[in-house]
Amino acid sequence: MEHIQRNGDKLEELKRKMIDNKYIVEECTKEELEDKINSIVAGYGYTKMIYGESLGLDIDKIKAQEKVCFNKEIEELRKEVFHSEFSIVRARVGISSHGVALVHSSSTQPRMLSLAPTLCIVLLEKKNIVGSLAQALNLVKSENPMLPSNILFIAGPSRTADIELITVFGVHGSQKVHLVLY
Repeated sequence: MEHIQRNGDKLEELKRKMIDNKYIVEECTKEELEDKINSIVAGYGYTKMIYGESLGLDIDKIKAQEKVCFNKEIEELRKEVFHSEFSIVRARVGISSHGVALVHSSSTQPRMLSLAPTLCIVLLEKKNIVGSLAQALNLVKSENPMLPSNILFIAGPSRTADIELITVFGVHGSQKVHLVLY
């Protein structure tokens, strides 16, 4: 059984465990975020983006032919949500002990953003890395008088294995997940 590192470098532990969880980990500065996103998306040739209202990026700088803000009910955006090639979400914290990102689901960042598109790009500020699940949940509790109705722990791309133990990616969510640390 692997010992959970508590006192070491949380950033390095997070990156190592996220890579183990099949995240593609990238780093840049805050000023380079849009360029980094464009570089990732260009590598796949994707042009259809969906994003939440609270993203905090200059959407005009993102090079996508189709940009849809997920700011309506799913019934109104069903086609756009399920035909978007990539999404961008903002993680509240990264949890180094497990290599996962905690994402608040809300009306400005709907849960489907991380599930429907083929590629999910997760943005995480380096200052928002905690050591354990307990620390992450205590932080969320301290910031919200009432817990969000949906908290996601994204542990990389969706994957499952059949009876022959052959791994298949993207069955119940994104096939590819990039973490952009800034």
